[in-house]
Amino acid sequence: MLETRSLRHFVAVAQELHFGRAARRLNISQPPLSISIRQLEERMGTPLFIRTQRSVELTAAGRVLLDKALLILGELEDAVVSTQAAGKGYHGVLRIGYTAASAYKVVPEVIGAFHESYPLVELELLEMVSTEQVMALRQQRIDLGVLRPVPIKAPLRSLCLLREPLVLALPQSHPFGQSSRISLADCDGAPFIGFDLRHAPYFNGMVEEALRQARITPRFVQRATQTHAIVAMVAAGLGVALVPETCMRIHMENLTFRALAEPLETGAEVHLCWNRETESPLKSHFVETAQRALGTGDGELGQ
Repeated sequence: MLETRSLRHFVAVAQELHFGRAARRLNISQPPLSISIRQLEERMGTPLFIRTQRSVELTAAGRVLLDKALLILGELEDAVVSTQAAGKGYHGVLRIGYTAASAYKVVPEVIGAFHESYPLVELELLEMVSTEQVMALRQQRIDLGVLRPVPIKAPLRSLCLLREPLVLALPQSHPFGQSSRISLADCDGAPFIGFDLRHAPYFNGMVEEALRQARITPRFVQRATQTHAIVAMVAAGLGVALVPETCMRIHMENLTFRALAEPLETGAEVHLCWNRETESPLKSHFVETAQRALGTGDGELGQ
């Protein structure tokens, strides 16, 4: 098997075409270099240089080996650099799960900031509901999850990246659309588009708690799992809906949003979750970038 040292010796002589200069370049004396080249030629079974008293030239076999040696040494150097970068969290692959709703703000802002800071990291983004992400994290099918608050147990860890208020989504033609802020009490008896009780329990519970705080009895006429489906029903004129503030980034005809006049204790949270059994510098860089990009993230939850 060829040693990289032999290839480096050969490349130095092949590029300098002078044993003395090559030895100085390698910071070794000339006799060991001559021995190294002779042993390499014996291993190859063919001369690599034409030596005269006045010059050193490559043979046809030597020119072939020079091309290959440069490729091999280049690949080896790249492997060393990439390995060191991966060990420091500057290179590698990061698989990130995210919910559809987090794509409005968290995903573009955090992913954009991370890609700018760590351009050599390959990102695999996978849309999943929160419960599916928890399972994928346990099975190590994803490295990080951007999800809504769900019960987790060790070895998973979670921190709150974002807590956003609820806003009222309503048709642009709705009478409330003339006001800059709306009191929930004024919505008593209005048709509401709600979240699915089974498939969106977090959002459903949050909305019902907000309505309870406002002491109004909702009249739910439609329900859906995803926020974009709910605001689409609102745009169709079927009713109004309480949705997270980031939904204001959704643009549809006959759709508008209004802030609530009264502050609510409840709010929609987005968490970042990962498996601490597979901690790595790469994950740490992502967590730090997410906190910096959103200016939040001090509240750690879970184990």
